[in-house]
Amino acid sequence: MSEIYHEASKPHERLMFNVAIFHFFVPAILFGTRNLWLIFSLSLLGSLIMIGSIAYKAHNTQDQTALVQAHWKLAWKRSLYLLGAYLVAAIIFGVGSFLLQAQADESMRFIQRSVLGWFALVPISLTLIALIVLEGSALVQSRKGVMPSEMKL
Repeated sequence: MSEIYHEASKPHERLMFNVAIFHFFVPAILFGTRNLWLIFSLSLLGSLIMIGSIAYKAHNTQDQTALVQAHWKLAWKRSLYLLGAYLVAAIIFGVGSFLLQAQADESMRFIQRSVLGWFALVPISLTLIALIVLEGSALVQSRKGVMPSEMKL
């Protein structure tokens, strides 16, 4: 594999690393803490830092070949899907939490908010599945030197 193809695969490796570490590994380790805010906060913060690094590389294009630039821009575009999923999840949780304020029973509100939290994670989960498929394909094709405009899938 030539050096340019290796450089073209880095954005997809970074996005896949983000998905693997901050959406699967960190939550799995922290799940035993029973502190959901810690799991959520560390995962979100780590993911946003990784997405920020992808955005920086996608917009800081000097000294990059056209192939490498195109792959960084593709990874950034796909990172926006993840950011959108975060936003949708936050809206679902926020609106649901607002509506739950009418619940008089505190213990019932806690149970309903817990269920609501799991429903709010659905957009993120579906986006992660799509990203794994899309980025896996992009990773293989970038290592072959295929431009994103020529990619299948």
